[in-house]
Amino acid sequence: MRAEAVDTVRVAQAAPEFGDRLPLLRYSPALVLFIAAIADVGRWADPDLWGHIRFGQLVLASGHVPAVNSYSYSVAGYPWHDPEWLAEALLAFFFSHFGIIGLKLFKFGCTAATVSLLALAAAETRASTRIQLLVLTVSGVALIPMMQFRPQLFTFMLLSALMLLLARDTYRSRDGMIWIAPALFALWANTHGGMAAGLAAILLYAAVRGTEDLIRRKSFGNIFRLSSVALASAAATLFNPYGYGNWLAVARAIRNPLTRAMISEWQPLLFNMQVVWHKSPGTAMNYAAVIVLPVGLAICLLMRPRGDDLALLAVSALMAIGAWLSVRNMALTVIATVAPLCRHLHIAIESNRPYERWRTQPRRTANEIMVGALALLVAYQSGLFSRALPVNIAMPQGAVNFLEQHGLEGNVLGDFSWGDYLIWRMARRSKVFIDGRYDFAYPMDVISDYFDFKFDGPRAAAVLKAYPHDFILITPASPVRTLIEHRHDWTLVYGDRDALLYARADSAAARIPGVPLRGSPQPLYFP
Repeated sequence: MRAEAVDTVRVAQAAPEFGDRLPLLRYSPALVLFIAAIADVGRWADPDLWGHIRFGQLVLASGHVPAVNSYSYSVAGYPWHDPEWLAEALLAFFFSHFGIIGLKLFKFGCTAATVSLLALAAAETRASTRIQLLVLTVSGVALIPMMQFRPQLFTFMLLSALMLLLARDTYRSRDGMIWIAPALFALWANTHGGMAAGLAAILLYAAVRGTEDLIRRKSFGNIFRLSSVALASAAATLFNPYGYGNWLAVARAIRNPLTRAMISEWQPLLFNMQVVWHKSPGTAMNYAAVIVLPVGLAICLLMRPRGDDLALLAVSALMAIGAWLSVRNMALTVIATVAPLCRHLHIAIESNRPYERWRTQPRRTANEIMVGALALLVAYQSGLFSRALPVNIAMPQGAVNFLEQHGLEGNVLGDFSWGDYLIWRMARRSKVFIDGRYDFAYPMDVISDYFDFKFDGPRAAAVLKAYPHDFILITPASPVRTLIEHRHDWTLVYGDRDALLYARADSAAARIPGVPLRGSPQPLYFP
């Protein structure tokens, strides 16, 4: 206890310029709401949403998690470990009971919780209110493309909560709040595989803090405390329906060599930025906002290398490396950087200013009402209360309509990004070769076969023979199109600008009068 008291005094003396600053949530709740509204403006259905809702509905209807992959013909009966089952069940619940608006409000609630937790973490640094506002605003803009209708929302919320606990432990006191961490991980293990990043963060934090204490020859009390929290958090991840199998599924997804090469969100940051820049310059600008945060933190450290928060800086650096290796981790970098950036930006810029220049007071009610109204206007204009949810990529809507109109069903070798949509539309009548569950529901050999076919690899023709396909559904620009069109056992039965549907030449579909039919797909909205 005496060592902890001395350590608390040391932290306070190291930064006497940190006075009684107002937390941003206390200074202006409306500004936090406005930042949340900004972070939530991206509302579109990505290819996995159909699957998340369908799989969540399956959990709600059956009352238990799925055990085998029943939607695919390539691996019928293969074990299915779904680390996202609880998140999917919640998404399905809100959609089933409240429709599209309920789904949007659920996402907004997750976004607002993430931003609020980040605001609380920033307040623990005792940085000036203006610094908290600046960092949180940039962070909100950076999070826009990542805040989607996906289970990742839970990783963003839970990592924000974890960073709040770590910031409180670093900057303020050891009051026992960090013992909430195991409960966070118990929830995390049932909502998203991002628990791996969270566990890496708390283990690294405990290791760095413990090493610092050993170097300073302090008592082992703090080392034991943090080690116990980290180990308890690791143990808490086993509280899920799959037990240790949950970790095996997550590890398989992380280690899959095809993932980084073939799936865009797993690709390195700079490479993906170049690709995105040509398709959507606005999204690339959001990427730039992500980069600004850790770069800004590095500059502040060079200006004034102090702050007594090496462990928190190590966590931020870990997440930055993760984002550099994979754009999927960009939001984690934003979240992990907010608190240390507030601390060091204040040290670098504000610490030499007179107290009166940065002292803030609660805002007037009229100002709060105006900013709150502006936040609601942003939410309204961005479609929060609209019943329409546009889709962000082309889907084979016309091809599936063709199959339904002619009563056709069977096994569909479709594009990977269409798998969840096909399951949503055709699960009762047809099965898919592969879908967005990827490593969680398919073995490596099937995934490898799919990519060999998709990119017209050496085994593309063999994949056509090895499985009982009834239909092939590809994009017009697919590399394997030439192979299919030069084969006599497959024939085109439907086509439009988004998709080409092939059937076996001896099938009933190939004998439909007038095939191949040409379609004109309409704009698609979820569901």
